[in-house]
Amino acid sequence: MPGLIDCHVHFRDPGLTYKEDFETGTKCAVASGVTVVGDMPNNIPRIDSVETYRYKIGQIRNKSYCDYFLYVDMNASNELTKVVKLDVPPRAVKVYLPMERHYSLISRGDILRGLKYVFHAEHPRYIKKGEFSSIDELSKLRPPLAELMGIRYVVELAKKGLDVHITHVTTKAGLLEIIKARKEGLNITCDVTPHHLVFYEGKIDKSSPLFMVLPPIRKKEDRDFLIQAIREGHINAICSDHAPHAVDEKNNFHSGAYGIQSLQYLLPLVFSLCKKVRIDFRKILVMLSKNPAQIFGIQKRGWIKTGNYADIVVFDPKRKWVIDPDQCLSKAKISPYDGMIVTGKVIATFIRGQLIYEHGVFLKRIGKHI
Repeated sequence: MPGLIDCHVHFRDPGLTYKEDFETGTKCAVASGVTVVGDMPNNIPRIDSVETYRYKIGQIRNKSYCDYFLYVDMNASNELTKVVKLDVPPRAVKVYLPMERHYSLISRGDILRGLKYVFHAEHPRYIKKGEFSSIDELSKLRPPLAELMGIRYVVELAKKGLDVHITHVTTKAGLLEIIKARKEGLNITCDVTPHHLVFYEGKIDKSSPLFMVLPPIRKKEDRDFLIQAIREGHINAICSDHAPHAVDEKNNFHSGAYGIQSLQYLLPLVFSLCKKVRIDFRKILVMLSKNPAQIFGIQKRGWIKTGNYADIVVFDPKRKWVIDPDQCLSKAKISPYDGMIVTGKVIATFIRGQLIYEHGVFLKRIGKHI
């Protein structure tokens, strides 16, 4: 099959490399058949200027097993103008709508046109602050209404001509807003994550911080609608939102360690889900490869054809195995998937025609910034 493109990962490099770095993160990627990743800019320092963007490039150079593109954090238009003039500019701007600075810049129209803006679309006005000690309490602080109103806000920006992509959609109401906007002629793309497809409130241990993620895990009705939307072609991409944290940070609700590490398991998780809910995997594969390439303007990747780079994955669809934290390649050694039986195993991964990974052995580290 073609190499996968995961357009949403957090490799924590630079600044938080005790959680993950580009070497360990991209090992997880190629072990799951991912040949290109898009790394988010919430590093230390935040990647929102020419100086920090260049600094990140220098810090991650020669660490990567797969190819990668970078995001830049939302900043004033005059600063973004400088960044996009670099030799290898970012492919998108990440907008974390709940962040006061991001929301303020967007709201006052300080936006550089001609770029793709990827939104975490929870509206800050509908988010409550406070401590919590269960997933139920987190869901009350970050309710579905926050996502619905955030998506409505982004739709209005799209009506004004902004090129938008909405990441990790979780709710039926929010996705219906996107579908409605498309019927009105707006070109809005969106993605979903494995954890919002595999898990729902009735299926998780609500007392476990392992399920602490933003947006939160939703109700079964929302999860089932996401799956139906995949069947009907309303979802454009599936991405891991790989968000690793140290083990001690995921052992309590007060660490602020939102996110789930899942990149190593992306392909088997999604393949296993397809078998369970009876979705044609070929439909899903497009969401994992060709569609992300087209959304983010990645040339000659995402599908197998003459003239494209030979990003190819050899996959055994009958192999069953147990997700074991002892076999985890990430620095974040625990996840809510631990102990889960999945079907499908990556045997080998080729990037640009070169064999990078075979039967658990990493052979070459050739990843480059694209």
